[in-house]
Amino acid sequence: MALPKAVGLIVVLLALIYTLQDQGHKQYLKTFFEDLMGEKASHIHTRESEIHTQASPVSSTYDYAIEVEIDTTELEHLRLLLRENSLTLPITNNLSITSIQITTVCSLTEIGYQCRCEENFSWLFYQCVIYGSCDTIVHQTCGCINNLPVDGQYCQLNTIPPGQVEVDLVLELQIPVLQAREVLRSIILPLVINDSLNVTALTFTTVCHPNSIEGLPVCQCEEGFAWPCEKCSMFGDSDFTTTTQTCGCINALPSDGEFCEPVTNPVETEIVLELIISGFSMNFEAFDLEGFILWPREVLRSIILPLVINDFLTVTALTLTTVCHPNSIGGLQCQCEEGFAWPCEKCSMFGVCDFTTTTQTCGCINALPSGEEGRAEFCEPVTNITCPTPTPDMTTTTENMTTTTENMTTTTETATTPTEITPTPQTTSESLSLVIDIPFNEAFADPENDVNINVREAIKRQSGNFISNLVSAELTGFRSGSTIGDYTVRATAFQQNEIDNLKAGLFTDLSAIYTMIFDSGKSLTFPQPFLGEGVTLTCGPPPRALNFSNSWTAKWTRDNEEVVEDSQHSFSRDGRRSTLTVSKFFFTDDGNYECRIRDRGIFRERSNGSLTSREKPLIRVSPKNFKKRCEAGVQVTVNCSVNSPYTVEFKGVTDPSRAITHVFTISADCPPQTFTCQVRNFNNFSENITVSFSNEDFTCIDHPDFGSGNVNDEGVKSCGEDEVGEIRAICKENGTWEVRERNCVLRKINDLLIQSEFLTENSLPAFLEQLSSTILNLSQEVIESPANINATVEILRNVANTTLSLNISIGKSAMEDVLLTAGILTSDGARDSWEILRNEANANVVQLRTTIPEARSPSSSLLLSIETITTNLLTDSFDIVTDFILLNKTTFTDNFNGDFNSSVEIDIPEAGTGRKSLTVITFFSMDNVLPARDEENSTSNVINGRVVLVQSNSNISNVSFAFDISNTTLRNPKCVFWNFSLFSNLGGWDDEGCELIASTDETFTCSCTHLTSFSILMSPFAPNSLTLAIITYIGVGISMASLVICLIIEAVIWRKIRRNNTSYLRHVSIVNIAVSLLIANIWFIIGAAISEAESKNTSACSAATFFIHFFYLALFFWMLASGLLLLYRTVNVFDNGLSKSAMLAIGFTLGYGAPLIIAVITIAVTAPNQQYIQGSGACWLNWEESKALLAFVIPALTIVFINMFILCVVIYKILRRRVVRDSAQANERHVLVDIARSLAVLTPFFGLTWALGVGTVTSPTNEGIHISFAFFNSLQGFFILVFGTLLDKKVRSEIIIRSQTSSGGTRDTSTATLSGGLGFFRRWRRGRDGYNVSAQTSSNN
Repeated sequence: MALPKAVGLIVVLLALIYTLQDQGHKQYLKTFFEDLMGEKASHIHTRESEIHTQASPVSSTYDYAIEVEIDTTELEHLRLLLRENSLTLPITNNLSITSIQITTVCSLTEIGYQCRCEENFSWLFYQCVIYGSCDTIVHQTCGCINNLPVDGQYCQLNTIPPGQVEVDLVLELQIPVLQAREVLRSIILPLVINDSLNVTALTFTTVCHPNSIEGLPVCQCEEGFAWPCEKCSMFGDSDFTTTTQTCGCINALPSDGEFCEPVTNPVETEIVLELIISGFSMNFEAFDLEGFILWPREVLRSIILPLVINDFLTVTALTLTTVCHPNSIGGLQCQCEEGFAWPCEKCSMFGVCDFTTTTQTCGCINALPSGEEGRAEFCEPVTNITCPTPTPDMTTTTENMTTTTENMTTTTETATTPTEITPTPQTTSESLSLVIDIPFNEAFADPENDVNINVREAIKRQSGNFISNLVSAELTGFRSGSTIGDYTVRATAFQQNEIDNLKAGLFTDLSAIYTMIFDSGKSLTFPQPFLGEGVTLTCGPPPRALNFSNSWTAKWTRDNEEVVEDSQHSFSRDGRRSTLTVSKFFFTDDGNYECRIRDRGIFRERSNGSLTSREKPLIRVSPKNFKKRCEAGVQVTVNCSVNSPYTVEFKGVTDPSRAITHVFTISADCPPQTFTCQVRNFNNFSENITVSFSNEDFTCIDHPDFGSGNVNDEGVKSCGEDEVGEIRAICKENGTWEVRERNCVLRKINDLLIQSEFLTENSLPAFLEQLSSTILNLSQEVIESPANINATVEILRNVANTTLSLNISIGKSAMEDVLLTAGILTSDGARDSWEILRNEANANVVQLRTTIPEARSPSSSLLLSIETITTNLLTDSFDIVTDFILLNKTTFTDNFNGDFNSSVEIDIPEAGTGRKSLTVITFFSMDNVLPARDEENSTSNVINGRVVLVQSNSNISNVSFAFDISNTTLRNPKCVFWNFSLFSNLGGWDDEGCELIASTDETFTCSCTHLTSFSILMSPFAPNSLTLAIITYIGVGISMASLVICLIIEAVIWRKIRRNNTSYLRHVSIVNIAVSLLIANIWFIIGAAISEAESKNTSACSAATFFIHFFYLALFFWMLASGLLLLYRTVNVFDNGLSKSAMLAIGFTLGYGAPLIIAVITIAVTAPNQQYIQGSGACWLNWEESKALLAFVIPALTIVFINMFILCVVIYKILRRRVVRDSAQANERHVLVDIARSLAVLTPFFGLTWALGVGTVTSPTNEGIHISFAFFNSLQGFFILVFGTLLDKKVRSEIIIRSQTSSGGTRDTSTATLSGGLGFFRRWRRGRDGYNVSAQTSSNN
């Protein structure tokens, strides 16, 4: 073990030496070791904080304490090393290390830089105070401070033996009085009882003796002690001079053995400290006295008073009294500030340098006097200086007249006769004022006025009582501010407390007549809070000389408006103090505060200026959380900034500044990096930047804000300057970041949003005024940002909730602020932002508070908030006109009729008896906010009139509205009201209880059975035309009948066409085309019935749309199958290709499988967002919102183009084979020709039909397109019958054979005569086709 210990100590010593050398103390070490080796004198004067010497007076042995700083991260290892090697280590014969101890450990912690002492060490008391203690101060020492002292001092060894605890014991003893005093005088303190017990103090508390009348005991307290209040009232107060509830003497000794108690109530004591502040050095030639004095004046002026040092010490005043500076001859001149002077004896002792003085005091002397114990003396207040008044002796002297004669001298002396002259005394004056709580009146200036007389006499009376050197006291006048009386008191000198006593005396004197106001000598103050933090204001106590009782009351005002107790403001009292507590201080609490404590009079304390909150720091970091490729040596930049006047710093990395940038280099192992950007002096405000590294290749690379990432990774960045929130983006496959969320709200609006959660009846009016002002000033920024609009709507919702829950009445001014705010939100510039908000509301429904009816979209919430606020309007009649909203509030008795803004007329024919109020709010542009969505979820409608909100305090069941419409081209008017409960409380227009009763080209009249928000909806689609209906239904009937006939014919001839594969597959296609169209038409009729039903069934309509979509697609895909069959048979001339079963499988997979996939995907994507069917109520695919109709149009038109291409190829092949006399079989060629013919007709026909169908969606008001589509759509079945079945030669032949068999009674008759229409048809076709058809031949074929 010896070797490791030796090695360890050597390592420590080398570390110490290296550290000293590295810190520039190499010369100190050399001096130190030379001295130890006897090579140099032992007077070592290096850094006193680093090297200390202590020499023994007897021997030549010296003890040195070397203090060394070591930078290490292995603190515990160092402690263990020193603990294991605690023995003496000899270095040389003359040098050995006796002990090594760690005294101080400084490190950067989570809350800042701290220096902690090791065991048995501590910081001195002054260091704990200067640098701030981070633990408890015990025995005037502490173990931790918040910085390393600049003088290089470290923790010192504790002087109190460890393990000892000092405990104060208080013993109450009863001792005879005479003996007690003698004993106490004779004891020398501290009195050591034993090693563990010392008597440190003996205090005399209570003296009891019999009184002179009845011999009863009287118990009197010594100085600093008193009887409690209950003892004074129980045993009687015999100390008649007491002015407090405690007393110094009672008429008994309490039976419970109690004695006088120390006066523990806080006693306000004014301590005057005279401080010497060093100035600055400068050349005398450039010396400027005014500039020299200006410096300390500016320093003192910059300090905000009162300055709270701790709970018991407050600096209330800082006064510059004396300024000393060198004079021109190298001496010192000490000059007094205004209101101060040197005493008489100092002026005469040191000489006056203020030659303008006319009194015995002076303002400047030629030295700085020193008093007892060498302490400097300074100028004194003028009122404290009393000089003896000298009586000068005026002596008239006649010079000696000497007459000289030779041999004789005669001298005649004239006696000196003193003459006394009485000097005029020097006076000083004080201009003072008093305040009476009565309205000011000019008549008070009349000397005969009672107020004037009473005040004048009181001033003279009280001045005589309290001013010892009074010369005069005069009332100089009155002025407003309640009633303020100004007076001047003159005296040869004023004692220290005379003015205060005079003010209190006047207050007491005049309080018998008037309500007096006594102004406090200090101001209301509090530490400036951040917005939303709590504050406490304390008022008082009134001076005891005012003799206020315990029944006083307090009143607080802000800007002359009384502060009323509510959920955010509370009052309390502590002794003679009143306290106002604001739980959350907002801008509505800014203002000049005043407190009035009222008892016999009023004690008033006011703030010195407006008390305001502090703006919170708003930190912006860039980037925020991002990824980076692990590339050692690459530099990465991070940024942080904050709003003025704050500064930020990266914790432990950079110096503070308003905007900072830090560049770090990626290390080889690429550990994750976290940088904390915190506000200087406000560490609780901070933002973190997290950087992670990866070796993988990123899709999105090195974006300045979002960094790098892979597909679907999320990036976050801070919002812009003066905005609160974040911007979130997603990495896309193309390598770019796509912004998904932009939740950036202006800071001012966010502050209002925070306060809106804590509104009260008192703060609401000022809040609404600030809200409207902010929105008007920032209108452009608000309407262009969905986040700002949403935040403003949330504010109005909170306002509505507050008015409803607290039943707050809303006046005209407050309502105007609401309408100004809402008007900006409804302006045309906000239309795009509202569109985004509506889409987000449909996808993300947010639950709101339930004190008002539920509203789950911002647009619906805005209208509901205005409705709720309107219900609490005052009953007065008034009008409010803004740019976007008009409010009319009136009263009526039986009926009412009014035209509002010439756009809406309201008529109430009957409303019962009694006087009623009616409120009408007309929104000029609410159509920008509310979607034109009715109870059928139709978004194809248009709000074609003003939105009108109507409310009344009575139940009105019959009201009519005449709306002037803005667009005369729209049709289908519908009278509606906004129903907040529709579509899961997203809201929509509903016509329940409303009906259209009259209409003209520009005016529509509605009648409703209730009151709420109304408007008129109209549709851009074509009206229900009778011609269109006839064509549609007759055409569909013909089409369905043709399809049924087609299927019957196919069923009859089915066995005959199965012998040829091509013919068989062709007829399979025709049958499936007919079946698909027939079923689609059936579902079309079902869908029409659902759409026209009074009660709308969205689920049934969606089901009908799905089947219509599916079977119409099946029709086109079977046509595609026919085209592909035609192409295959044309190209493959040999019958050795696909089998019949294979071709059937391909046909059914293509004909039904592909349509099913497309239909299922369409409904799965659009139905969850309620965008599958049309908003107009028709059971068909949506176009306006989701463009779901493209899921039919694109496949159908694609098939049309494919089939047209196939036809071109087939026609070319058939013509070419005829030219080269192809040897293909005649039957096969005929089948191909039939397929080509049917495709050539049906494909363009179907293509034209559905092209017109697309036109009905894109041009819904074009009635011609609607009629054309209905006509061609109704002929689809007929065209399939003709061109798909009847024009097939084999089908016609089989029909003829069937008809002959039916006519002749037997199928074997070969010479039967055709008759009627069938015979004519047969003969016509025979001549045309060039062949005869008999029953036998047909059968063989």
